[in-house]
Amino acid sequence: MRTLLVHGDKTFKIDIPDDAKVTFGPWSPPNQKSGYSPDSYKAVGTLRIYKGDGKKEESIIACFSGVGSFRDVTMGYAEQVAKEEGATIWKDDEKGYVREHKVSVQKEWVALLPEVATGSKKARKS
Repeated sequence: MRTLLVHGDKTFKIDIPDDAKVTFGPWSPPNQKSGYSPDSYKAVGTLRIYKGDGKKEESIIACFSGVGSFRDVTMGYAEQVAKEEGATIWKDDEKGYVREHKVSVQKEWVALLPEVATGSKKARKS
């Protein structure tokens, strides 16, 4: 079994057979006559899971619409996170009005480690 982490209208995990075929695309592909704009519901991602090689239409075992992305949970993943700290100081006295900004920005990569049997996520800074 493989576990997929799916992000979209909802975030969820599904266990699929090792030999399952996975496809991802719009609910219904556009054609020259009708077409559709990128913000159309038809353009939203659809994740389909097929039993075996998926050559027969009746072999579909799951279909999820409203999907933005997905990944196998065993695949490593990291994203860059920015931490910003700052302060603004206002001074108003007989010499005039002064506004002073102090800001520091740090960026770091945070990796989500593959999930273990408990399903807990652990972050690792790199």
